[in-house]
Amino acid sequence: MSDSQWKQYFDQKAATHGASVKSSDYFDDTSFFVQRDHIHRWLGELKGKQILDAGCGVGAFSEPWVKDNTVYGVDFSAKSLEFAASRGLKTLNGDLGALPFANGMFDVVVCIGVIQLIPEVEPIIAELARVTKPGGVLLVQTLHSGSVQRKLLGLFERTKKFDRMYSMTELAQLFTRLGFPTVDFLKQYHPLRVVTQGAGRNSLTDLFCTSFAIRGRKGNG
Repeated sequence: MSDSQWKQYFDQKAATHGASVKSSDYFDDTSFFVQRDHIHRWLGELKGKQILDAGCGVGAFSEPWVKDNTVYGVDFSAKSLEFAASRGLKTLNGDLGALPFANGMFDVVVCIGVIQLIPEVEPIIAELARVTKPGGVLLVQTLHSGSVQRKLLGLFERTKKFDRMYSMTELAQLFTRLGFPTVDFLKQYHPLRVVTQGAGRNSLTDLFCTSFAIRGRKGNG
């Protein structure tokens, strides 16, 4: 779908479901909260940080950070941002490919469940990398192209809900090119609540990994 079609889609979901996580495209509420809890624990305690939630939707993912940090949320769905603002995010309706922030502004940048909606991802991640400060963390979560479950679903699913899926290798290579010399992964295996983490990829268990988050720390030079 085009950007305007996605915007209309998520505006309508927010109008229908309000601040509920149903305004996002997760399989169900449990799937969302399991993923959020695992990623938050993986990142560790955050206090006094400048955080960007890129593609924040209704703000449910980053809401727990608002109490102890300054959290910005950017999204192209103005209706979704109404609910994100009510959760305490500093919201901006805009394009992830042209963020109005200074270089190196954020300690932590997260982009959750967004890049599978974008045909050309490199300019987006390059922009997220630009606003991540040296020594800061960039975390992107998306769908895994090597998932057996998703390949089987593709045999029966006739509607195209997203534009791309990604391999861990291609995103690791992109992170490296953009100045994140080391990365690690958090892998999920829906519908199980199990996650695994580490720097490795292309293991046998990766065949059953349905989604993953990649985390990189920006180099200092």
